[in-house]
Amino acid sequence: MLHEEVSRSMPDTEPAPAWWQRPYRMVQTNLRQPDALYDQRTLAREVKAFGADVLLYNIGGIFAFYPTELALQAVNPMMQGDALGAAVDAAHAEGLALVGRYDMSKATRIAYEAHPDWFVHNVKGEALEYNGTYQACVNAGWYQDYSLEIISESLGRYDVDGVFFNMFGYTNFTYSGDYFGICVCENCRRRFRDMYGKALPATEDFSDPAYADYLEFKDRTSLELRAKVYRHIKNVNPKVAMTGHRGESDLIRMETQRAVERPQPEWPYQAGEQARWGQAYGQGKTVSSTSANFIDFAWRFVSETGAYQLVRAAQQLASGATLDFYLLGVMDQDDKSAFAETSKLFHWHKANERNYTGLKPASRIGLYHSHAIVPGHGAGAYAKRAASGQHAQAAYRGAYRALVEARLPFDLVVDEIVAGKDGGRVLSQYDGLVMPNVTCLSDAEARAIDAWVEAGGVLLATGETGLYDEKGVARDKPGLASLPIAGKPMARQHMKGAYFRVRPGDLPIGEDVKLLMLDHTYYVAKAKDGAQTLLKLLPPQRFGPPELCFPDFESEMPGAIIGDHGKGKAVYVPWHADALYHRDSLPHTRTFLTDLVTRHIPAAPARIEGRGSLELTVQRQEATGKVLVHVVNYGGQRNNLYEDAPAVHGLRLGVRGVSGSGRALVASKEIAPESPETDADGYLWYALPPLEAFEAIQFQGTAEAACLYERRHNSAEPTYASFKRRRPE
Repeated sequence: MLHEEVSRSMPDTEPAPAWWQRPYRMVQTNLRQPDALYDQRTLAREVKAFGADVLLYNIGGIFAFYPTELALQAVNPMMQGDALGAAVDAAHAEGLALVGRYDMSKATRIAYEAHPDWFVHNVKGEALEYNGTYQACVNAGWYQDYSLEIISESLGRYDVDGVFFNMFGYTNFTYSGDYFGICVCENCRRRFRDMYGKALPATEDFSDPAYADYLEFKDRTSLELRAKVYRHIKNVNPKVAMTGHRGESDLIRMETQRAVERPQPEWPYQAGEQARWGQAYGQGKTVSSTSANFIDFAWRFVSETGAYQLVRAAQQLASGATLDFYLLGVMDQDDKSAFAETSKLFHWHKANERNYTGLKPASRIGLYHSHAIVPGHGAGAYAKRAASGQHAQAAYRGAYRALVEARLPFDLVVDEIVAGKDGGRVLSQYDGLVMPNVTCLSDAEARAIDAWVEAGGVLLATGETGLYDEKGVARDKPGLASLPIAGKPMARQHMKGAYFRVRPGDLPIGEDVKLLMLDHTYYVAKAKDGAQTLLKLLPPQRFGPPELCFPDFESEMPGAIIGDHGKGKAVYVPWHADALYHRDSLPHTRTFLTDLVTRHIPAAPARIEGRGSLELTVQRQEATGKVLVHVVNYGGQRNNLYEDAPAVHGLRLGVRGVSGSGRALVASKEIAPESPETDADGYLWYALPPLEAFEAIQFQGTAEAACLYERRHNSAEPTYASFKRRRPE
């Protein structure tokens, strides 16, 4: 399926960028004690033969994989000689960069008995111990001071190219999933009291008045520690790159994995979501999300399928991340089910590395991601304080699914960036912004979004968006002045059995469909003067016995309110259409959500026609003006089963702002446009070769499109006024 070919680009005339400033291919080896005995030259050669150019190898923390002179850092008892030194020499001899892995989150009994005050203790006075290792407290000496000594010793001694820190932050569960409770050591008590003037919460929920502050405390202190470590690394060895997530780092690196105890259905878009988040947060940093080879932590030697690794990687590449593969142990595994497909992909990516260098998203729609309310990338806990908090994840995922499954290219827009100095510039890249029940919103976020709408942006907000501040405290009125509603909506609960009447012209779903399904909550809101409304509410109807199942009342309350704000528009959906789409997957609900955005903005940069469960993304290479379109095939997934995707035939791809033939990089063939002229919406159309796991099609962008892209991405001022918007008839 994957055809290796040498890029047709001209050779470099400038020095090659550092390993972390280009699309690398990493293999992470989480080493066990006996792996220190593995021949390091053999390991480096195996990693290189796999197709990788970066090897992640243990340095220390819990156990040193080098002969440390620090008394409280345990040496790997099975090591003979200097495993790390041999690994660095072997990696560099094979042309690999070596990234060192630290785990400062724990230490052995050697450190615990010397300084028990450095480690996590709960209200019972128990230490958080697991298999002879002790969890370190973020606010105590092991993390704050001794870890810096370990870094100084190791980076001062070894020529490593980068560093990665495992499990950086607070932990209140064991590896087995047993709840332990928060740390109440004197370090935490003192620091929390100094910062907030109160005692630590007794319970981890909002019934305790200190809990909201504790969530912020954990976030602030973790980021401060990360910044402290980052600065120390740069003082010891400035050339060493530090991977990270939020906070200070040189590149963004996350982890894609499955957990068998998670509620079904499996979330199929984890890899692409993380890639989009990394792009949005990193603002130009290289992004990867290491894909776990194994099915879960308790079964680290049973592999995922090669098809699953391929669809994860396809999502990553399609959304701007690079390749990263995670093993427990070395390459000599008992289950290599995914190795063949993953290695083939690595080699294909190596041959096409130039085509993935310097890519930036070219989507025109943004989906809002809030650290305050979305689990998985941040605290995610403030949402629980809002009345609709139980719908936070479902609303976000429903909107994400709706955009993917409508085949609309989109990016994530991150709250922390919007609230900062670059918020206006980032928002100005988008025509439309979707805010799915983003309950918690700071004043800074609200100001930036309102200004963007006023300049010409199109906002879609659902449910209780903006009705709470960033810590989940209820507002007296919506935080977004751009919303087309007057005053604060009233929540009407218990909408089971309710519907919306679809009137002619309301939605592009055909005359045969006259109802949409409503459940959960309806928010009674007064529309601002001049606002347009869609749909009409049918309050809860009788659904039994059958003889009484007929409508007996229809209201005038709308399913959507659309209003002008400056040069832009804001659409308010007073119900949880996004959460219901995630639960029920009714296509007409998806159409309702996506049409409310697309009807008011220019045509998408690309579209695809044909059957299949497909994702479409668009990226642009600024240096060359080339456009890279990805099509990802989810046909091999059935809930949590991932097998080879059946090939999809007969697909047609329309792309705006390009010229001439394209090149299908996976199929390794040229594709000519069906006609040299664009259609009425500006698309050139191409017939695609049969699509298996994914395809990446490269085009030459037009000079006009490149100029518009550069203006949007490099200007702090919104540029929407020049667009002619498509409005409903």
